[in-house]
Amino acid sequence: MNINPLEAAGVESDNSNDSSLPGNNSTIASGQVSGLRAQIGSQHFSIREAIGGPWGALEATLPTILVVVIYPLTQSLLEPVVLALTATLIFGVIRLLRHQSLRQVLAGLAGTLISVFWAWRSGQVENFFAFGFWINGVYSAVLLLTILARRPAIGWLLAGAIGKLDGWRKKDAKNFYKLSRICTWLWIGLFTLRLAVELPLYYANLLVPLGAARLILGLPAFALIGYFNWVLMRAETSRLRVENA
Repeated sequence: MNINPLEAAGVESDNSNDSSLPGNNSTIASGQVSGLRAQIGSQHFSIREAIGGPWGALEATLPTILVVVIYPLTQSLLEPVVLALTATLIFGVIRLLRHQSLRQVLAGLAGTLISVFWAWRSGQVENFFAFGFWINGVYSAVLLLTILARRPAIGWLLAGAIGKLDGWRKKDAKNFYKLSRICTWLWIGLFTLRLAVELPLYYANLLVPLGAARLILGLPAFALIGYFNWVLMRAETSRLRVENA
């Protein structure tokens, strides 16, 4: 149940149970790319699959919704952070009962624990979202470095997934390289946009608008960029895959 740059660009994992949370800013980084075994995917983009289906969407958004809804009603940190942590634990247990990846369960739990600890230690409910700022900043920086190194992340990931790391930057694959660079910039744009929109709300202590922005720029925006990646890369990825096969 996930959407990551690989799947979004037309590559699907060969183990749908080994996934990360799809849209929570603070947990997107949890094993989303590393260790992913992938292959060129279908010819059709499914929004439902991209967001992980109803369970994936609920798992990604419920902790944020609980914090944003419960805190204004109680004016207490205890109830919202406990409920958010409890929801994450319940989803983790469900994953384990469904024999899904323990690594992803622990990664998702760690993300929520960090967010809860940050909020509780500071006494500021807005700090529940602070970990997500670091995640988006790190993702933006890393992706930018791959572009500066002339190995854009999306191209490198897709080429590696189809066993073409030795040919994706050659002259006959220039369209693949060019489009993968554009796709990598799209992800940088998303992560940067999140920071540009959410940080002012965070510093203004505007919890509800911050939570709304986190939700809107989570799953919906992530799926949209994923769709653009799929549209741009599917033909060139297929072409690269069959070359010298």
